Amino acid sequence: MPRPSFYLASVTRILLTLICFGFCLSQVHAAPSGKLIGIISVDWEGRVLEQDDLKAMRSFRQDYPSIGLLQFLNAAYYTKPNANADHITQSIRSVLSPLDEEGLHIHSWRSLLETAGVPFRRSPNWSYPGEISMNSCYLLDCGHNVPISAYTETELRRMIRTSQMILSHHGFGPAQSFRAGGWMAKPHVISALAKEGFQFDSSATDPNLLKGRRWSDRLYRWLDELWADISTTSQPFLIGQRHASLIELPDNGILADYITAEEMFAVFKENVALWEKDKSKTLYVSIGFHQETAAQYLHEIRGAIDLIEAYSQENQLPFEWASYPLKSSSFEAFRARNHAD
Repeated sequence: MPRPSFYLASVTRILLTLICFGFCLSQVHAAPSGKLIGIISVDWEGRVLEQDDLKAMRSFRQDYPSIGLLQFLNAAYYTKPNANADHITQSIRSVLSPLDEEGLHIHSWRSLLETAGVPFRRSPNWSYPGEISMNSCYLLDCGHNVPISAYTETELRRMIRTSQMILSHHGFGPAQSFRAGGWMAKPHVISALAKEGFQFDSSATDPNLLKGRRWSDRLYRWLDELWADISTTSQPFLIGQRHASLIELPDNGILADYITAEEMFAVFKENVALWEKDKSKTLYVSIGFHQETAAQYLHEIRGAIDLIEAYSQENQLPFEWASYPLKSSSFEAFRARNHAD
């Protein structure tokens, strides 16, 4: 006996309701949630390329082939007296990976400034009061400990542009990410970077991680004034003038020269605790090391990686290492949050 039409219509409506309810429920469970992203950066100081440090980095790349690095390269290797450009390029290339991003790092090396047509300044410096000695300048190079913020915005733009041109000439870059030597990125440094087309800066850091870790506290005192609001759980934010802003990626876990693997891991767990309060957000943790001291300190990064990955797996955390190049579109949530503030 055929069913009445109203009966079939009712069954159809019920089925459609159940289907819609199931779809909506699945969407709720599948709703995108936040995650934890780790950044490992490398500061290339521009001082020297020693085989022990390069060997340590090559060994690291072999043991952790799937982790990309944010490489803050320095053009000052090429401006040193009697620099062998081919050897320098080969040395740098030997530790890079296709997974990396090639950013820019600048210290106030005299040779770089002369190449850029910028008058060299001997003060201030973060090692001791007064002017730096010229003795090292005559032997090799000097100016590493003079903050780039000692230079004007116009001079900084020349330094940045010259660095980009040198590195590009040798097959690197162009860079979109920057870190200032000594983390000394004052507002006019940020302005210069924005005008030169940079998208990211990673100079903000928690000064407390540096306190008492150097033979001189001068740099700590400067950073304590410059980055007073930055902590180990600080997250990306807009920096600079509204019409010419960059995304600031805080170096909230600093570099291995100053803290141990266990201390980097502690920074990571602080950020995990923050993420657990709102799992819809994506949080970043940044750690790193210097090329010039890789042989001495890279083992701390190894230890931190192992601790972070084991903890994340054990606690089923949505953790991953950053993918490069960084994309500004990935930080839209931070842009919206900053504009709302």
